[in-house]
Amino acid sequence: MHKKLFYILSGLFVAVLTYSCALQSGQRLLRKPETFTFKPVHYTVPSPTRVLLDNGMVLYLLEDHELPLIEMSALIRTGAIYEAQDYAGLAALTGEVMRTGGTDTMSPEEIDETLEYIDARIAVSIETESGSASLSVMKKDFDQGFEIFSRIIRSPRFATERLAIAKEQKIAALRQTNDNPQTLAFRQFKKLLYRSNPRGNLPTIDTIKRIEPKDLHRFYRTFFHPNRIILGVSGDFSSAEMITKIKKSVGDWKAVDTAIPTVAPPQNITELSLCYLQKKVPQSTIIIGNLAPKKQNPDYYAFELVNYILGGGGFSSLLTSEIRSSRGLAYSVGSFYRADVDYGVFGAYCMTKSSSTAQALALMFDIMKRMGETAFASQVKQAKESLINSFIFAYTSSAQMVAQTMSLEYDHLPSDFLKQYPAKIQEVTLDDVHRAARNYLHPEQSIVLVVGNGEAFDKSLTRFGPVREIYSDIQ
Repeated sequence: MHKKLFYILSGLFVAVLTYSCALQSGQRLLRKPETFTFKPVHYTVPSPTRVLLDNGMVLYLLEDHELPLIEMSALIRTGAIYEAQDYAGLAALTGEVMRTGGTDTMSPEEIDETLEYIDARIAVSIETESGSASLSVMKKDFDQGFEIFSRIIRSPRFATERLAIAKEQKIAALRQTNDNPQTLAFRQFKKLLYRSNPRGNLPTIDTIKRIEPKDLHRFYRTFFHPNRIILGVSGDFSSAEMITKIKKSVGDWKAVDTAIPTVAPPQNITELSLCYLQKKVPQSTIIIGNLAPKKQNPDYYAFELVNYILGGGGFSSLLTSEIRSSRGLAYSVGSFYRADVDYGVFGAYCMTKSSSTAQALALMFDIMKRMGETAFASQVKQAKESLINSFIFAYTSSAQMVAQTMSLEYDHLPSDFLKQYPAKIQEVTLDDVHRAARNYLHPEQSIVLVVGNGEAFDKSLTRFGPVREIYSDIQ
């Protein structure tokens, strides 16, 4: 009993002492986390070595001898934007079956067994505007892993049975999209935003069924050439030895002189396009968006802060604090901004119950319109600190450093573009944020998509303007 009393009194003593210390230090221990200040984070980013091979392939190498591991990655100038509309999904299938479909010297099963035995990982994918491939392997097994990697890149087999499996998986995923309102909404938003631009050509069940092995071979032969590839290597190796190995493996691969077709950037939306997709579900998904500043636009840095303050900053953002925290109208709300070389994409989203759909949409309109006047200096300061301090996480490994450098060359951006990011963000003023918000946040001149059960909405969507009903195009 005395021992128990001792522990109770000791705990009370510690609590009182802690509280006393907090009072004496200006309540520092009781302050909100966002009120703390810290010294700026300074970090010097190592620069990979650039090597140009005779056949036009670009190499980036960064030695890192901390672990006996080698990471290799490739960026390929290709993408789904070069697909024919009737064959949407071809690029993604080409990348997937490159990895799973074997090579001219190894069957799919032999590749899988070998990679499992040496505990190596190889991945290949083709996205909207680029292709990528990667190899992760222990130093002692690099030669074996690299041999497989190089054969996959140079001589894929595209085994018919592996293509059939990949198609079945894609079709199953598309069918599941119809059962996921959020996934369906973002898919339809992309299609509405890009309209007739090739970036809006999305795969359907019909286009996937149409694809045959010959189509994969044709797509591969069109885009996979050494002078369209940037290859990066990081990890435990000697640069001189690595260059010799790469030259031996791909040095006889011939370059091509033909230029890749130019695809025009998408066009901005200049009027309200209010679309509704009927879905008998208890929640509504709302997306408002349009094009935004590209990376080399002077407003790029200011709009990074606009997005953070509006909805990209999580619980501290305006959309979250006003729609979710203050009013309880949403279980998920926020915004996103992705800047590319030729264009940027911005969107604000909200998932709310059907009976508050119109109310939530009206609030989103209002907050976006007020953003050009009501952002405060304290919010800009917090956004700057968060973006600058999180910048270091883009360089937490030598592989990330190489990947970032490769991306700059792929996008034809200055080599110091990323290194300038913290300083450029720091230079943005409150007036810059207001100006960027006024220039780009125009919900009345945007794509507005609502996916939900219109019969249960609190008010008709027609109060916002003419409504166009759209339908799922998965088939």
